[in-house]
Amino acid sequence: MAEVAVVVPVLRRPANAAPFMASLHASGADATAYAVAQADDAETAAAWRDAGAVVLDSGEQVSFAAKCNLAYARTAEPWLFLTGDDVRFHRGWLECAQVVAGRVYDVIGTNDLGNPRVTSGQHATHLLIRRSYVDRLGGGWDGPGVLCHEGYRHWFVDDELVTAARQRGAWAMALSSRVEHMHPLFGKGAEDEVYHLGATHAAADQRRFLSRLSACDPAAVLAGSSA
Repeated sequence: MAEVAVVVPVLRRPANAAPFMASLHASGADATAYAVAQADDAETAAAWRDAGAVVLDSGEQVSFAAKCNLAYARTAEPWLFLTGDDVRFHRGWLECAQVVAGRVYDVIGTNDLGNPRVTSGQHATHLLIRRSYVDRLGGGWDGPGVLCHEGYRHWFVDDELVTAARQRGAWAMALSSRVEHMHPLFGKGAEDEVYHLGATHAAADQRRFLSRLSACDPAAVLAGSSA
């Protein structure tokens, strides 16, 4: 069995399947890609299946967080890598991230080569997460066995994952692990309806994150990590 489940929530971008899978294979990673597609998005599901991914049917679940949770529940690999479909993997990305993780860290940030918060080592949008960490504590603040908070539609899922991991001393950044984000914000892709859909929920997602952060008890988070 591969060591890593590469979890890719997908939506109406069938053309992204082949280049994504080609770069994943070329990177040399011991990983299996799981594309999580909605039941009514048959063209996208078929493209990912044809490109070599395992396709998971999310039914009517549409959010990034819900699709990640579904993949967590249906896979068994000891590591999960959460990513969008608009990335290019550089060779050695996984080895670099796992070296940083060692036996100590459970949530590892990778370098998207675009976002200043990421390239400075303060944040990451594509995360390698140890499954046992989620089993024991949860990815965010919802408790054991919950990878992502499903109150977010798309944005700020990563902010909660990174913030919670920082609070627990479980976070580390692997700047040498390069998973390049081919996003329009960085001049590496074209705007489309999927980007626009995510952006329409950004303000609400930010409010939810800030509300959850203000209500979070750091002492309780730390107590959970030492239990």
